[in-house]
Amino acid sequence: MDTAHPTQKPVGSASPPALFTPLDPELLTVRAGLMDFVHRRLEPPDLQDCAPQGTKVTDTDPRMMYHGELLPVSTPDVTRGLKDARRALRTNRFRPVGKRMSMIIDGCAGKTTLLLQIARAYQGILELERRPDDEWTPVVYINVPPRHEHNLDWSLPFADFFDMDHTINLDKRTYRSTDMTEPVVHAMRESRTSLILIDGINRIHDNDLAAAFDYFDCLQARLRVSIIYCGRGATDIVNEGLHNRRRGERPRTSEQFRSTLPVMWIRPIPFSEGDEEDWRSVLLRYDKNLRLYNHVPGAEALLEFEEELHERTGGYMDTLDQLLCQTAQQAIEDGTEAITKELLDDMLVGRTDSDDDWS
Repeated sequence: MDTAHPTQKPVGSASPPALFTPLDPELLTVRAGLMDFVHRRLEPPDLQDCAPQGTKVTDTDPRMMYHGELLPVSTPDVTRGLKDARRALRTNRFRPVGKRMSMIIDGCAGKTTLLLQIARAYQGILELERRPDDEWTPVVYINVPPRHEHNLDWSLPFADFFDMDHTINLDKRTYRSTDMTEPVVHAMRESRTSLILIDGINRIHDNDLAAAFDYFDCLQARLRVSIIYCGRGATDIVNEGLHNRRRGERPRTSEQFRSTLPVMWIRPIPFSEGDEEDWRSVLLRYDKNLRLYNHVPGAEALLEFEEELHERTGGYMDTLDQLLCQTAQQAIEDGTEAITKELLDDMLVGRTDSDDDWS
């Protein structure tokens, strides 16, 4: 499955600043935003096309923007997850009867990254078979809101995705939402939706589990869709939801209620004696992706900080990505044009300094 990451293509230094439009993406929980995410492609800027070294740049300079959204670096768990998802979704596509098997993404930070990479790769495969149009929507992505009171509320995130108006008497202070299940099912059927992504599944309260999974089950009964549930502790949450049980009442030592759904795990990357390969491979990929004038891509400069970077991030990819992106942007702004210990130490990300250290 293709893991290319999207963003706006860089603009050469010859382009007038007024013609450069900063990237302002739509939310991924609306169709236009997800489609933009799927189709945008990130391309590293060529330094020969960028402002010369030493030139003061703004926050919307192409290199600044690129280092705010570096090319994705796949960890072993992400690579494995993409492979497992492709196998399951391919089988689901050609299964003529029965409910399509769902999947779970669980673990540490980075779950949403895998979820969205699956969305892009899955739609990319389908687009090899047919040309996209204004109606076709193979993937729907929703993020669970903090609270749902009853069953009809679950139709609203799906309605929002398709930009459907679901309010009555919007101009009055007493306006309310109406159940959008039928319009949503019709929209997904007409647009040939075959994959639903439900992120933040951990925000479903215990007393809402039965209603939530009844609703998801209803969608699968009426549509030929696969569902991927994503969130912290998603394995236990989905397990309880599928069996209409409160999480607090589940026997801790019993496997009686374990879900049979496949789980794709995201774990921190280890770094210890004899177990350095994965962490170093990640740093080498970041090293190759950086575009700084005093940095040679592929020269393994980041390995100089391998221990410090792991200590600062704990092997969590979201923290590592934020730390390196911020440091790279600062290197552009102050003219250092390289990742240095001084710049890393100046970043707050991953620091555990005491209050006295800030005096």
